[in-house]
Amino acid sequence: MATDRKPSHMTNFTANLQEVDRLSDIHAIVTPEGPGRKHNVQILHKSGIVMLVACWEAFVEDLAANGLTFLLEIAPNHTALPDSVLERIANKHQGKRAWSLAGNGWRTACTDHFKDVLARTTGSLNTPRTAQVDELFDKVLGINNLSSHWHWKGRSAARTKAALDELVTLRGSIAHRVATARSVRKQDVLTARELLIRLAVTSHNSVNRHLSKILATKPWAGYRFRETR
Repeated sequence: MATDRKPSHMTNFTANLQEVDRLSDIHAIVTPEGPGRKHNVQILHKSGIVMLVACWEAFVEDLAANGLTFLLEIAPNHTALPDSVLERIANKHQGKRAWSLAGNGWRTACTDHFKDVLARTTGSLNTPRTAQVDELFDKVLGINNLSSHWHWKGRSAARTKAALDELVTLRGSIAHRVATARSVRKQDVLTARELLIRLAVTSHNSVNRHLSKILATKPWAGYRFRETR
């Protein structure tokens, strides 16, 4: 049975988005009302893009960690884990024979595996593109191609992946060079914000279904996309 308590990866994500939304509040204060392009506020838009990608990066790490925590709490033994995850962990130790010797140590082995994967992908998660996100969830929870679930009415998974990767590229340009090849506008921030909210909801629900299938119980309630502002 799914818990009624909201998972921390969703509450943290929502709280982080509210920090980004403060930039929009500042934008409204420093710019005049009415139509027309607003000048000297592009730095707010650039900051919004950088912060939004940081929100996504934190969400991805939190979701993977919470998913593993639930799995380790509910699984009766190591056999409940996906074979692909078991194989990766066993190969670090004594092969599959390690599981027969581990006792409850399999939980420690899984936790150490997560820390190792996260440490080795932290650099790539600083640019949390589709490929890096897929790799993390595959290695930690055995979810093959999480990004294939990133679709909704009017939006294909391929288009969503491309949009995310373009957003991360834009963030990189801002973070490393400040200057960008094109102007960054308020609409860019709003579009990115909606994309990441939808990605968070879709990813949460996909991990929820995956763990429910493995453990015969849902870790969390499902979510539907809705505006948070």
